[in-house]
Amino acid sequence: MDTTQVQGQIDLDTLRSEVDAGRIDTVLLAMTDMQGRLQGKRLTASYFLDEVVGHDAEGCNYLLAVDVEMNTVEGYAMSSWERGYGDFVFKPDMETLRLVP
Repeated sequence: MDTTQVQGQIDLDTLRSEVDAGRIDTVLLAMTDMQGRLQGKRLTASYFLDEVVGHDAEGCNYLLAVDVEMNTVEGYAMSSWERGYGDFVFKPDMETLRLVP
């Protein structure tokens, strides 16, 4: 392995090979919320490869405006029960693909 690579880092071709071999079945598509916590979606690996790689994914900004128990938190201009919770795009950065043990 190239020493400049981050431990566990893989590329898209490796992901495809591992999915085809049955060794990877799930992809976590994650971002950080307003408090620095990971939020996102758990996707089947085949859906990620077939749909998300070429077209991105959608999410609700509700994910950015909740506490640890997933209760909505007031005070965000972008979303609320009064304003509604809109959708946004998850645009995966393929340079950040990592194996999760």
